[in-house]
Parts: sequence; structure tokens; C-alpha cells
Amino acid sequence: MNANPLPSGSWTHSFEEDEAGNVLVYRPTNSFPFPPSRRGRDTLVFGAEGEMNQLAPGPDDRLQPRNGSWRPIGMNRFALGGDASTQTIEVVQFTPEVLKIRKR
Repeated sequence: MNANPLPSGSWTHSFEEDEAGNVLVYRPTNSFPFPPSRRGRDTLVFGAEGEMNQLAPGPDDRLQPRNGSWRPIGMNRFALGGDASTQTIEVVQFTPEVLKIRKR
């Protein structure tokens, strides 16, 4: 894990690579060759100032944004918040090629 355990930029869920223990695998949105999928892919976009967008497929398959923020809460865990909900994630692994998280 690098010194800044939460990345910036856009990361898309590579669900084909998910691991046991509820570990979700994300890859860089603009540089990873995702295989075709009938299932939509969620995307997390982290900003340097703590802003965050979650993009998820809507009823017509277009990505629907949900704006929020993230903040560190210790031990590689982060609170993701926005709208009326807050969720905790644990960063299991982060490199320039992969982001692995566990949602709590």
C-alpha cells in the first residue's frame, strides 16, 4: 500500500475479478481494457479535496451520478458519504493498476 491509500481519479468495478471475503476490484477507468458486459459497471471518482462521485447504471443503463465525499477514519478505512447515506470502505490494496476495497 502506498503512502496515500485512497486514490484520486476514476476507478471502475471489474466485477469479474472480485475476490473472496467481499473484496471488490476496481481498475483505472480510462486505461484498463474491460471486457464487454451485459451488466453495468459502477465507477468511483475520487477528487483530491475529498469530493467523490459514485456512478451507477440507472434504469436506462446510463450512468447516474451520486455526489458525495470521502474522509479517512483510520486503519485504511474511509467514510464515503453523500445524499442521505454514509458507507465505510476498507482499502485492501491500492496500486496504479488496481484498487481493492471491502465495503463495511
